[in-house]
Amino acid sequence: MCDNRTPEFSEEHAQLDQAVLNIMFDIERQRPWSMTEIARMLSTPGHVPASIERLRTAGLIHCWGDLASASHPSVRFFELSQAGEGACAEEHRTENAVLESVLVRTGERGRWVPELKIHRAFGAKKNKRKLSITDALISLDASGLIERRSGHVMASEVARRLDEMML
Repeated sequence: MCDNRTPEFSEEHAQLDQAVLNIMFDIERQRPWSMTEIARMLSTPGHVPASIERLRTAGLIHCWGDLASASHPSVRFFELSQAGEGACAEEHRTENAVLESVLVRTGERGRWVPELKIHRAFGAKKNKRKLSITDALISLDASGLIERRSGHVMASEVARRLDEMML
């Protein structure tokens, strides 16, 4: 299908989609939202049902009738990008750094990258560092942010879309 949208139109969509996701990422309000509730919360102009459909199609949210909530990979991506202090902060920072490395190496079109390259990128020569990188890869795979096959890794479509939106 031909896409005749202007860049401004696409930018408006991106802003609305990001605003909708930000509502769903609120830690204290992570629950299903109705489209009416979302529309009331937003100051960004746009058509909320169209935004919900774009986000659902991209795998960033789940919908049940008029209700929507952020998907697990979306919430995990947000948590990693907001890693602060605390018991899991170092683990989150490692996962975030590994995810960023995979996103850069995967590129827009989704190329498979040898896991060995990821280990080398972090100078993982010692067993402890290798294990922390491997643990991060396993965790990212379990949360749907990367895909792993036969010693290769690639950022998932959801992770690539979120990375693009959150810039």
